[in-house]
Amino acid sequence: MGRLMLHMMISADGMVSGPQGELDWIANDEPLNQDHLARLEQADAVILGAGGYSMSSFWTAAEHDEKAEAIMRDLGRAINKIPKIVYSHQDMPVDWRNTKVHVVKDDKALVEDVERLKRETEGTIICYGGVRFARTLVQQDLLDEIHLDVCPVILGVGQPLFTELTHRTNLRLRETVTYDSGATMMHYEVVKIS
Repeated sequence: MGRLMLHMMISADGMVSGPQGELDWIANDEPLNQDHLARLEQADAVILGAGGYSMSSFWTAAEHDEKAEAIMRDLGRAINKIPKIVYSHQDMPVDWRNTKVHVVKDDKALVEDVERLKRETEGTIICYGGVRFARTLVQQDLLDEIHLDVCPVILGVGQPLFTELTHRTNLRLRETVTYDSGATMMHYEVVKIS
């Protein structure tokens, strides 16, 4: 059975973007990006909400951008190559290589589809967001692991990751890494309570 990992960059106060969707605060250094690439290359699939699909044009271009750092081209190649599923409440056109849309009418349908995907997958499935989709995965107890790259900035306002949740989720810390940029990766296992 596959394991579903949420992987998000967040500010020290838990935001995933600024109030206008700004991402200019995200830490960026070679070892952090190398760790992202290694995790992505070991994964079997990526799932995204419709909001997360907005990054598709960035990664499609990054793969071939000779002005970009080599690691960004490598990340672009890896994410463009891996099978991706975009979850949406309505059908939507996609032109990102190796991407399918799964239309789900409600949270119950999402849970059923993600649970089926986990049963059919042997390895890791990574979720990179969007933020509403990530919250739904937490709320519906679908996650097995949470990888947070906490960046050294307090935004004060923006899109918080962990909001509108109605129950506690217990976590067990598996690993931490601090990078040159000051970002700290915290890898948690979600403790399933029977």
